[in-house]
Amino acid sequence: MSGVVDPLELVGTIIDDRFRLERLVSPSTQSSTFVAVDIQEKRSVHVRLFTPETSTSIGDAVLEQARMVASINHPTVAAVLSAGRAVVAGQRTVYVASERPLGGTLQDMLDRGRLLTPSQAVVIGVDVCRALDRAHRRGVVHLDLRPSAIVFSENQRVVVADLGITAPSAEVAWSVPSGVSPERARYASPEQSAAQPFDEKTDVYALALILVEAVTGSVPFVTDSVVATLSSRIDRLFPVSADLGALASVLEKAGRAQPEERSSAAEMGRALVQSASTMPRPDVLPLVVSDATGEILIPSLEVDPTIDVARPSEFASMHIAETTASSTISRDIPTAVGDLVIKADTEMLAPVAAVEGDDDDDKPLVARWILAATAALVLVVGGFFAYRWITDNGREIPILANLTEGQAANSITEYGWDIERIEEFSEDIEAGRVIRTEPPAGDSLKSSGVLTLVVSSGPPPVPLPDLATLDSVAAVTALGNTGLQANVLEEPSEDVAVGVVVRWVVPEQPNLAAGDDVIKGTTIDVYVSQGPAPRIVPDLKGQTLESATAKLAELRLTIKRLDDQFFIDAPAGAIGSQVPAAGEQVARDTEISVVVSKGPDVVAIPVLRRLNFEQVKQAIADAGLVVGNVTGNTNGVLVALAYNGQIVTPGQLLPRGAAVDLAYFGR
Repeated sequence: MSGVVDPLELVGTIIDDRFRLERLVSPSTQSSTFVAVDIQEKRSVHVRLFTPETSTSIGDAVLEQARMVASINHPTVAAVLSAGRAVVAGQRTVYVASERPLGGTLQDMLDRGRLLTPSQAVVIGVDVCRALDRAHRRGVVHLDLRPSAIVFSENQRVVVADLGITAPSAEVAWSVPSGVSPERARYASPEQSAAQPFDEKTDVYALALILVEAVTGSVPFVTDSVVATLSSRIDRLFPVSADLGALASVLEKAGRAQPEERSSAAEMGRALVQSASTMPRPDVLPLVVSDATGEILIPSLEVDPTIDVARPSEFASMHIAETTASSTISRDIPTAVGDLVIKADTEMLAPVAAVEGDDDDDKPLVARWILAATAALVLVVGGFFAYRWITDNGREIPILANLTEGQAANSITEYGWDIERIEEFSEDIEAGRVIRTEPPAGDSLKSSGVLTLVVSSGPPPVPLPDLATLDSVAAVTALGNTGLQANVLEEPSEDVAVGVVVRWVVPEQPNLAAGDDVIKGTTIDVYVSQGPAPRIVPDLKGQTLESATAKLAELRLTIKRLDDQFFIDAPAGAIGSQVPAAGEQVARDTEISVVVSKGPDVVAIPVLRRLNFEQVKQAIADAGLVVGNVTGNTNGVLVALAYNGQIVTPGQLLPRGAAVDLAYFGR
C-alpha cells in the first residue's frame, strides 16, 4: 500500500473478516492486487486494495463501479464478489474482491514466448468483445485493458478482469498523459495519448493492440520512452500485415485513430466471427495454470520444466496384456459465442484388457489370481457402462421457460446433462430468465447429452432517434414510439428557439449519439431551450463610450447615449451614469442608456469688496452660487468667505450651486 506500508507486509492479513491475503500479485502507486482465500466460500479470489490516499480521492467512484460490475453477471466478466471499506494496517481502505479464474492470463503466455495463431486470437477476441459489449451497454468501461486482464478459466473460457474497477484511477492517471507508466502507455489509445476525452472506444483500440501482440509478439508504436510511444499513435494508421490473415481488416477498423471511425465492441466481435470462416481450426490454448504458491492446480495438466507451460497429460494405462486399442473422441469445446463455436479433438488411450492363459506356470499363484481378478473387473465394469449407454433412452426435458438461469440449472442437476448457455434478446422474458431450451421441452435427452439454455438478455436494443429541431412534445413522442423514456429539462440557448430541443443524452452513456443502440426502456435526458440566458448589466461608470460599447457587445447588449451632462465625480468624456444600473439582470439585446460627462460644472467666486450685504447676495447668485451661513453684523465689513469650512477667495472655482458662508465684522 503505497505511502502507508509495504504491500508484502500485508500478506496474511484478513480483510473484512473474510478474505485472507496469500500472495502479492501486482503492486502500484494507487492499488495492489493480491491472491486471497475467501474463508467463507473456501475458494481462491483476487483482492485489490487501494491506498488510503486513493481510497479518499476516488474510493466512492471505485465502489460505485464495483456495484455496477456486480450486476452484470456474464460468464466473460470477472464477477465482483464483495467491495467496501475495511481497516487495513490502521487505515480505512477501499477493497474489491473478484472472481479468480485458474487458467492463467494471456500475459503469462506471452511472457513464455507463446504466440497465438490468428485462429486462436479470434477465439480470445470474440469473448473479450462479448465482455466489453455487455459492460459498455451498462455504462461500464475498462480504460486499462492489458493482456494481464485477459484471464482464462480451466476450460479455456476467457474472462475479462478489472472491468470498471480500474476506470476511476485510469481517468486520474490520464489527466497528465506524460506521467503515466510505460505499461499503461503500451496499450493506450490515440485520444488518451493526446489528452482528449476518451470513452468505451478506448477499450476497443487496446484490444486491437493486444491481438496484434498475441500473434506477432510486438505491440504497434511502442518505443523506448512513454512520450515517444504516446506521440507515435496520434493520427497514425494502424499497422497490419499478412501475418494476421483475415484478422487484418478487423484490426484495421478497430485500431483507427479517430474514435468515431472505430468499431464498437459488438461490431468488432461480429467481424471476428465472420473472419473465422476463412481460418483453420485453432489448436487448444497453452494455458499457464498455478495457484497462489505456483503449484499446478489441475491434475490433468503437467508442467514441462524447460518451458513452464501446462500441457494435457496422457492417461495412465494398466498393462494386463499386450493388446490395446485407441479411440478418438471428439468433444465440442465452446470457445466463443454468437455464431462461432470451435471444436477441438482430444485423443484418449482406452486400455482393453485381455487375459492370456499361456506361460503362467512360472508366475506366482497370487499374482495370477490378481491379474485374473483385475481383468474380470475391467470386463464387468466396461460391460456395465456399455449396457448403460445402450439402454439409456434419456430423460424428458422439463419446461424451464421463465425460470432464472440458476433455478433452471439446479432443477436438472440430477439428470447428468452438460449445460451450455447462450443469450438472446426478448421483449417478453425478463433478463436472466430462460426463454427456451435446445432441444425443446418434452424431448428426450441422454444423460451424456448437452442441453442449451437460451437465456434472455432483455429487450433488444433500439436506435437512439435524432431529436434535433423537434419541440419538447415531438421529442417525447419520438422517444415513446421507440420504446424509450424522456426526462424533459430546460437550459438556456443562444441559438435554439424557445421550446425546441437543444441536446439529449443517455445519463449512463453520455457519449452515445443519434443512431447508436440503447436498451429499450432507457430514460433519455432531453434538454429544451428556454431562450438566451439573462445578462448581468456591467458597471460602465468611468469608462469611455467606446469601451462601454465593446463590453456590451460581448454580452449581446446595445448602448444608447443620452444628452451629456456635468458630473463632479466623472471626468469629461467618461460615462457618468447608466440605466439599468450595474448588477441588474436583463434579456439579451436589451438597450442600456448612458450619460457621458462634460466634466465637473464649476463657477468662480465673484469679487465682493465694497458691496453691501444685498449686493453681495446678488453677486453670489449671479455667479451660480448660493449664500450659506451668515455671521457677524451685515452692516459691517465682509471679512471672509468659506466653503465646506475652508476659507475661499474671489476667483476660486467652486461647483455650481455650492453654498458660500459669509463672515462679517462686529455684532
